[in-house]
Order: sequence, then structure tokens, then C-alpha cells
Amino acid sequence: MIIHSYLTNGFYPWAELFLESLEFHHGTEHKVVLSTRDLTKEQIENLITLYPNIEIRNEALDIESMSLKSNIPIEKLIKYKNEIESKCVFGPNVIWKQFISVEDRYKKSIIDVMNDYQHEDFMLHIDIDMYVRQPLDDLFEIIRNNDISIKFRLNSKDNRKVLGSLIGFRLEKKTLEFMNKWIYYIDKIPINEKPIGYGQTSFYYAYRDMKDNFDWGQFPTKFSSPHLRDNDVIRSGNTKYGKTKNLKMYREDFKCKKKQLKK
Repeated sequence: MIIHSYLTNGFYPWAELFLESLEFHHGTEHKVVLSTRDLTKEQIENLITLYPNIEIRNEALDIESMSLKSNIPIEKLIKYKNEIESKCVFGPNVIWKQFISVEDRYKKSIIDVMNDYQHEDFMLHIDIDMYVRQPLDDLFEIIRNNDISIKFRLNSKDNRKVLGSLIGFRLEKKTLEFMNKWIYYIDKIPINEKPIGYGQTSFYYAYRDMKDNFDWGQFPTKFSSPHLRDNDVIRSGNTKYGKTKNLKMYREDFKCKKKQLKK
């Protein structure tokens, strides 16, 4: 089982919390691969110190190219970047989410890691703004018992029928076929026309086309919870409070948990 996540430099504090909380419950038994954008040398070295069993694939963001492709000034794109990294997706800043989460993360980074880790059996892809509160053994068991696992909400509208913050994959040839179908739908709509939540929508379209080809796992809410409940195994940074407040609250919760277990 490898664990993969993606982050731009504004999410660096979340990467620290994610790695610290994962290590607290599981040591460094699972290889973590981070696809990162614009981290400094010092930040990379610190993440390796926090979690030695890690590969960090750092690249520079080409905001100039994004600006040309979207016809949005660089200054405005940077504003959208800061809003998403500290608050949430709303209004016009969705274009940054499409560039980063859909075009770079879902379409590129996941399949790159799959191709390079074909010797592994399974992969967990997870949002970086996640805080691990309890051991993940039950989550790993769901992934190992299925081909592709995600949280389904099939009675919702298309952009909410699946929750893209947590996806489990069996690493084999037919999974790559699913990824190619997902990428087909990602590419079907130009970047400026992609609606909010299109990363999840495009996954659902690929699922709809190929659902009979796979065994599908269902993740319970406690593995990507926005509710701040006592039984949360993983808490999501995507809540009504915004990412800055969530990070502070989760740090405090993690501090308390470490104290409790030391007693």
C-alpha cells in the first residue's frame, strides 16, 4: 500500500500535520509519495525529517502558462490561489481549482505515480488537508477488498455523486483503463468552461461507463469527515470554518490526543 497526495506550497502546513498524524498512528510503514508544487528546499527537507519513508516530487507551477490558457491575469490567479489555500472554493476562484486539482492532480500526478509504482498492490490517494485521528486499518481493508474505492453519494447531483478527497486503487492494468476514461471526461470540457466540482463529476462519468468492470468499495463518512465528531477517523480540511481555522483546531486536537496516549 502506498499513500499519495498532492499539494501546492500554500498547503505546506497541512502536509506537516498529515505526515505527523499518519506517523503517530502507523509509524512509517507505508511509503508516502507527495506530488508537490513550489516547495522550498528547506520545506522538503523538513517533510523528510517528519516522515523518512517518503518520495517528494517537487515541480514549479507555471502560472504564466495558466494565465495565457485562461486569459486571467497572473495577479488574479495568485489571489484565487491564496483564497483556496486559506478558505475554500467559491465564485471565480474555481478556475484555480480546475488547474490544480483537476488538470494537474487528478489528470497527471495520480497516473504518474501509478505508472512508477506498478510493483505495489494498492494505492490510497488522499487530500493533503486531512488530519488522521485514529489508525487507518479499516480504511486499508476496504481498499484491499475492492478494485476502486471512494465515498459514493449517488442520490446527489452529478458533481457530488462521489467525494474525490479519498480514493483507493488496486494497481493493475484495468485500473489504468479506468484512469484513461476519467481523463477522457476531464479533457472533454475546456478549462474555462469546467463547472465547480468537475473533478468529481468526471470521475462519476467514468464510473457510470465502467461500473460493471470493477468491484467498488464504499468509504464511510468517518474517513473524510467535515463534522468534527468524536468517532472521526480522518477529519477533512474542507468544512464551513475554512482551512485556516480548521488547521488550528486540528493541531489542538492532535496535541490533546498525544497527551492522552502518553498518560
